Amino acid sequence: MTAKKMAGCIALAVSLMSAGPAFAAGAEGNHWETFLKLTAMKAIDKNSDGMVSRQEYMDMMAKAWDMNAGKMGVKGDKMTPEQFKQFQNYFMAGAGG
Repeated sequence: MTAKKMAGCIALAVSLMSAGPAFAAGAEGNHWETFLKLTAMKAIDKNSDGMVSRQEYMDMMAKAWDMNAGKMGVKGDKMTPEQFKQFQNYFMAGAGG
């Protein structure tokens, strides 16, 4: 992964984590609260080195997929275009979009 792509991934994670109360205000019960906890730096940084590795970030994204897959009716390990749009909207809500 290039440094530019890594920076983009980290920027997304930071924007998700900084959404705070505005993100939680539109919450659908505990689902959003669970997501906020999942995307917190402390939760992503599994080895507590103060940094998020690519693997730690990818593990968080896998958990986000799993959290949403059942809710969206994903069959197997592939999303339809509509399901992927819903998944994107999930993250855009956290980024203030």
